[in-house]
Amino acid sequence: MKSRVYYADWIRAMAIFLVIFVHCLVNSFDASGIDAEDVPLIQQKKDGIIKSLVQIGIPMFFYVSGIGATFFRTEDKNYAIFVGDKVLRLLVPFVVAIFVFLIPRLYFGQQYEDFTRPNDQIENNYMDFMQKTLPTIHLKLSWLWYLPALFIDCILTYPLLRWTIRRSKGIPFDPLVDSGIIVHQMVTLAIWAAICFMLVTKDQFGELLLVPSIYALAGVMFCFYTFQMAIGTREGHRYALWIKLIGPIGSMALNLFKTQAKEQNLYHIFLMINYDAIFFSQGVVDTCYWKQMIKRRSELSESMVAPVAIVFAILFYSITSPMVYSDMGHLFFYPLYRSFPLQCLYTSGTWMWVFAIIWMMAIVGNEKFNPMVYNYIVVPPSTLTCPTTSGF
Repeated sequence: MKSRVYYADWIRAMAIFLVIFVHCLVNSFDASGIDAEDVPLIQQKKDGIIKSLVQIGIPMFFYVSGIGATFFRTEDKNYAIFVGDKVLRLLVPFVVAIFVFLIPRLYFGQQYEDFTRPNDQIENNYMDFMQKTLPTIHLKLSWLWYLPALFIDCILTYPLLRWTIRRSKGIPFDPLVDSGIIVHQMVTLAIWAAICFMLVTKDQFGELLLVPSIYALAGVMFCFYTFQMAIGTREGHRYALWIKLIGPIGSMALNLFKTQAKEQNLYHIFLMINYDAIFFSQGVVDTCYWKQMIKRRSELSESMVAPVAIVFAILFYSITSPMVYSDMGHLFFYPLYRSFPLQCLYTSGTWMWVFAIIWMMAIVGNEKFNPMVYNYIVVPPSTLTCPTTSGF
């Protein structure tokens, strides 16, 4: 059984506090009464901070969730146990939170947020408000979208998880078992495509954009499945780092189906789930082949590739940083921007930061440090938001 990955817990805990900070910053002018037009420079700086953190935040959560998923013993426990665990960890808290947190938040937000009002009218009776809101609650999930999205991504990527664990452990190819895994993956993606087609009907966005994006996601999965075969060969560690390109290229492929249309919240959420499935999958694969990647990186660190990579990283940061302030699109629907080239730079910047943070934290943050802080501040929020990073 693996030991606990402490750096993943620290990353998640810090990311949660940054999420709180971003939401506070977004609403800071409303709470303080400051008019953005009176302080344009401060407004620009605020937008820049938010865009930079949004570029990293949610993708990092899903990547780290992929790390946590690798602790599930796929060869000892079956798919039903995996699904049951995710229902208890994600869907049950989601349903409870709708009634305990979300509906009260929407009720009290009627005075200043139009989308919270049922039928565009303020409803003062709480019970009537709840009855009128529940039929369209899926369009008003706000920050709760993360829990069902993570559940869907866990289901979408389970076959890849099992395949990757089998290949990384050197388990011989079993025609019956491994063919079943591939069929399971195909059926899972087909069901997800059918759901997108049937639920996102407005302007045919489900048919025209979401279903093709799932074809792209299937292509990304195919690359994850097949490229692992090379890592398992003699001297296969030399190919380990190349597999890290699948995620960034896959995100750019999904950008082809990203449009910043208004009043298409379900489309945006479903497409974000596809993006996050790639981050989750990359987290799974990178964790299972971590030793091979470290070995190859150590070899490269003794060559001229190391200083060149540092210079390239600085240049890459400068061109992928979200510095453009116009045509951003929806702030909390990843990725930003309407322009395809800018979207690709934005998603590529995300991957750069995710990989860099993971590598740095694995070196300097893979300890408890202070047991009290770790047990009472780091672990509780990590447990609530992502799968565990210790053995199941």
